[in-house]
Amino acid sequence: MKRLVILAILATMVLGMAGTASAVDLEAKGKFQFQANIMDNSDFLSAKHRGNQEDDLNFWFRARTQFRFIANENLMSELYVEYKTRVGASDSDANSGSTDRALGIKRVFIQYRFPDTEVLTTAGIFSINLPGAAAGNMVLADIDAGALTVSSPITDQISVAVGYVRAFDKNSTDTAGAGLTNVASQNAKDELDLFYAALPITIDGFEATPYAMYGTIGKDTYSSVAKMKGLTTANTAANAKAFNKNADAWWAGTSFAMTAFDPIVLKADVVYGSVDANQKQNDRSGWGMDASLAYTGLDFVQPKLVFAYTSGEDDKTDNGSERLPIINNDWAFGSYYFGGSALTSSDLDTNQQVGLWTLGLSFEGISFLDKLTHDVHFLYIKGTNDADLIKNAGTKLTNISSDGQFLTDKDQAWEIDFNTNYQIYDELAAIVEFGYIGMDMDKDTWKNYDGGSRLEGKSDPAFKLAVGLVYEF
Repeated sequence: MKRLVILAILATMVLGMAGTASAVDLEAKGKFQFQANIMDNSDFLSAKHRGNQEDDLNFWFRARTQFRFIANENLMSELYVEYKTRVGASDSDANSGSTDRALGIKRVFIQYRFPDTEVLTTAGIFSINLPGAAAGNMVLADIDAGALTVSSPITDQISVAVGYVRAFDKNSTDTAGAGLTNVASQNAKDELDLFYAALPITIDGFEATPYAMYGTIGKDTYSSVAKMKGLTTANTAANAKAFNKNADAWWAGTSFAMTAFDPIVLKADVVYGSVDANQKQNDRSGWGMDASLAYTGLDFVQPKLVFAYTSGEDDKTDNGSERLPIINNDWAFGSYYFGGSALTSSDLDTNQQVGLWTLGLSFEGISFLDKLTHDVHFLYIKGTNDADLIKNAGTKLTNISSDGQFLTDKDQAWEIDFNTNYQIYDELAAIVEFGYIGMDMDKDTWKNYDGGSRLEGKSDPAFKLAVGLVYEF
């Protein structure tokens, strides 16, 4: 009831502002979504070794509404409201396992062009995404954060964009505790600040966006929350310690798309990243790439060949990590293991899903009947992390998942997805998604990890069935 009252107040405020500010045009769009999810065996463990049985069937409702207040073509602001809950959940766990609020402001920002120029400035809390052509960006994507960005065209073919992002701040009151390490009393260094620049280039049949990003990681962010797991190496360094000073990080990469040979379309991305933590065992550096090759000349289907590779760990525990540093990974091929679903988020930790390669074939937009389309994905996934890391030091390592998320070069998986979309109206879709992952983790590699009690070589498969209604306006 309290949430409904708050939502009514927000709606009243929005309508009131629209009524009193006659010079401002109000534009609203949104997405309402109700779904039933059956997610079984996401840890790939048999009931004998899982210990806890899964709550397979859950119902979810999510409503997102964006209100844009447009003064003119050069000035606007946006208020983005979101409500999300697991149906039947209590107030204390309605938001369990999700970064979304049960009811709250998701984004709020101002955007304007400087008078008589094309310089566009955006300030507030909004979605931050580094360039990604094939499947999104592997390092930073779909994160709502406080930021200030400025972009401007240089020529008809070249633009420039720069930005500052406060991506993380654990303890805004600068007091000790709250899950922080190395905090003596106050003035905690618990922030992650990012500075980036991108150079979009567009010519006939070719697009590319090279970019670079620098980050400062406060020493007190070490191992404080899951968002930081992709920047630290506690999971692969047996003697990893808390940061003794602020760490520096940097990334450089580019997205690429070529349509010059349309209907054959090539998209690709490559990125390298490094974290210097002033302690060798806490350093991290690695790289990743992805590519897709699609044929768009058919009306009834779009076949696509996909490939991705990310560097993996070596067999040592005292030299840091060789995986790509991650902030918020929203990259995905397929619609299950890596995410990519229209209805469900992956139960797997995407920050651990580097250190692997995948090869796949997708058939998207299959359509033989009006308003009815299907997508089919086939993926083969194999790890690039050295199996000797687990064999030689498995009992010393922490925070490495033995449940199919951290894959060695002896482990492999297969994924099959079949998704259906029926467009009841232009704005209303009924969606059914089915996914299956067969996991094969090497028994000899993992038998000493975590006491060897959780794996028996081949793990049980995981599957999902999701049914939903999505109203988008």
